[in-house]
Amino acid sequence: MRSMLIAAAALLTAGIAAAQYKTPPAQLPQPGSVQATPNPNLQITYPNPDDELATARRIPREEAIKMVKEGKAVYIDVRSKDAYDAGHIPGAMSVPLNELQSELNKLPKRKFLIPYCS
Repeated sequence: MRSMLIAAAALLTAGIAAAQYKTPPAQLPQPGSVQATPNPNLQITYPNPDDELATARRIPREEAIKMVKEGKAVYIDVRSKDAYDAGHIPGAMSVPLNELQSELNKLPKRKFLIPYCS
């Protein structure tokens, strides 16, 4: 009786182990697709890398500093408030990433926005 239980347990374990290799790997989201998130009001769009409007413009550090000094740009610190309080670029505005959409109207108009997170 005991040997039958051991054999049944071994077969069950072998079946589970074999089943994991038959399960296809999870699919990653495709560029340009929308994926549901735990918040039904929030949707994340993965930009298509071939779409030039979907990519953020990168500027050299020296250009960013010059634009801010000339009043043409402003730094936006998108880290948490605690991280901002621990240290940030002088003059940077704190707008945590999870609040960015709701705070868009508070950002300066007609200025180049330079977000950073580290």
